Amino acid sequence: MDNPVLRQVLLGCYDPSSPLRHLRDQRGILELIFARLMEAWEAHLVDTSRGYLRLGGRRGTHIPGQVPQSIQFPPLWQHHDDSTTSFHVNMMPFVMGDISTLPLSCQRYHDLIMQCLATNSSGERGEVGYLTIHEGVVEAGTSQRRGGLHIEAGGGGGESERCTDDFHWGMGRIEHTLLHGGIYMASTCRGGTGGRGALAIEFGQKATRPLLLQANELIWMTDRTPHESLPLPVTTFRQYFRLVTSGVSHWYADHSTPNPLGIQPTAKIVFGNKFHAAVHDVLKAPQNDLST
Repeated sequence: MDNPVLRQVLLGCYDPSSPLRHLRDQRGILELIFARLMEAWEAHLVDTSRGYLRLGGRRGTHIPGQVPQSIQFPPLWQHHDDSTTSFHVNMMPFVMGDISTLPLSCQRYHDLIMQCLATNSSGERGEVGYLTIHEGVVEAGTSQRRGGLHIEAGGGGGESERCTDDFHWGMGRIEHTLLHGGIYMASTCRGGTGGRGALAIEFGQKATRPLLLQANELIWMTDRTPHESLPLPVTTFRQYFRLVTSGVSHWYADHSTPNPLGIQPTAKIVFGNKFHAAVHDVLKAPQNDLST
């Protein structure tokens, strides 16, 4: 069974220490529980608007559609000893369109950032955006980024503590053929990121088919689009890029990279584990040295 929640229910039926053991051999009750769960999940699906868009222009036009947009990743970061090792920044705040607000180690991604901004119609240049770069070896059978189907809006899902304020993480919408806000991402490995795969399996007609990104494909999506980082079949070195536009409500200091140049997030800064621990507001993010 591909669904981890339903799988745990079934495993509990065979665990003598679990209260779910009383449901063992109660097929009718289990079917009713599963059906109610599916109905509850399906009620949260929004099929009136698109959640992602491939950025390649349709033939003879500049309108984005279902054509993959291939991009050129920058060279890897060379350290002072001329060695190439892993490099990682996560949700680092910077002023979009201003290369001087990027640390030297991140300036190589400026052209790719500008390529993203050129497709957006919400006036993101000059606003604070959030950059993620993840370069490193990924072992076979593991994923580089967060596995498991999830969305970014609404606290991030999982065991995240509910926020009392409206939570958004890039937002994003499509009006006719124009993109507003949202999230851009790409990686050098084919199939390393998938969208809506499990939903498509579980809800059939109501969910779109899973989209597996091609190597070096740039895609746009909203912060409400289900996606996941998939395990890679072989050990490989992977570059991953993500740009989250300015519509971010909360910036988690314990999970994010401060900008050593002092650029502050415009989002509310909070400390603590975003998945289950309490968080606390702070006025200013710490600084971090990315020169080594």
